[in-house]
Amino acid sequence: MTARLRGWVPVLTFGLKFCALMALYYVVVLVPFVDRLFFQYLRANAWLSGAIVNLFGQACQVTDVTLRSGAFAISVRRGCDALEPAWFFCAAVLSFPAPFARKLPGVLAGSAVILLLNLARIVSLFFLGLRSPGLFDAAHLEVWPAVFIVAAIVLWAAWICWARKGARSRPDHDAP
Repeated sequence: MTARLRGWVPVLTFGLKFCALMALYYVVVLVPFVDRLFFQYLRANAWLSGAIVNLFGQACQVTDVTLRSGAFAISVRRGCDALEPAWFFCAAVLSFPAPFARKLPGVLAGSAVILLLNLARIVSLFFLGLRSPGLFDAAHLEVWPAVFIVAAIVLWAAWICWARKGARSRPDHDAP
């Protein structure tokens, strides 16, 4: 193999691992048992978001996956769960050539940030729908999805910097 082709091996390896992990996510979410677990997770998101809305002084009731006030209601559905961007981030971290000891904290911390960001998204959309319903669709369908893509990429880049710094400080690292 030529040196030029050998330089592409890490990139191709990353790409194949990343694609395989993303495919795995989409296969897993089609399993009926997982769908039932998703519903429980969506209920938890609705409950936590409702608690936050109530902390901000807006009377809100939560029923299953729906947050409701006297003037507005929002339902937390599949796709409103941030699991896809969290898995996107995890797949990128897990596919990157770094020691597993650096990957695990990255996966845990990055996923937590994305899932907390999702609570902020649900709460902000609830208040936006309540106070500026004309902006709700644009924020829901355009702004927040872009925020999640950017957040996942920025978190991944930050993790790479952190993982590389830690690997450089240890002489026995296995990252390139």
